[in-house]
Amino acid sequence: MSLAETARRAGQSIAVPQRYYAKVLDGEEERMNELIDRGFAEHEGHRKSTP
Repeated sequence: MSLAETARRAGQSIAVPQRYYAKVLDGEEERMNELIDRGFAEHEGHRKSTP
């Protein structure tokens, strides 16, 4: 989820999560993209095997 969406859902300005959580989120984008790609691949596999 984007930093802007995280802030919106938390009812905060974008500066708050950037200041406090950027270190936690740094480097997670690649891992999250891999998980999303895996989910799409699994979904496509299920669609192809369903008549």
